[in-house]
Amino acid sequence: MPGAFPEPAARVRPAGYPRRVVTGFHHLTLRVSDLARSRRFYQALPEFVIDQDMPDYKVRFRVGAAAHRLVLTPPLPGTPDGDRFSERRIGLDHVAVGVSGRDELTAMLVALREIGADTDGIHLDRAGEVAMITFRDPDNIQWEFFEEA
Repeated sequence: MPGAFPEPAARVRPAGYPRRVVTGFHHLTLRVSDLARSRRFYQALPEFVIDQDMPDYKVRFRVGAAAHRLVLTPPLPGTPDGDRFSERRIGLDHVAVGVSGRDELTAMLVALREIGADTDGIHLDRAGEVAMITFRDPDNIQWEFFEEA
């Protein structure tokens, strides 16, 4: 819809407004096909700590030092049986999370292999600059852990 959004120059912080308002993502919610299976998968990852568990409704994790939240919820009524995530549809492509260094990246890889996650291990990003791990969760959602050293 052309003209629906202001030009970048018009989107400046108002005078006298000294601080940033947005501090980061509060939470990410994923619909999953099997809440119990996904709970077990994410609970096995280092620094994914359950802080809210409402059986058959949702499970919420605090993730990492910044304590961002990952919320898992079951499918809505009418979701087709056997439905799986595909990045070939409009919407989410993947989720990327930073880890503090190579040792932590290696620890994530160990945890992923212990739970049988689909991953090719540690490799460099397409630019050949940053070490990362790419893997899929039980619903085929692609996740990436990036070394931030």
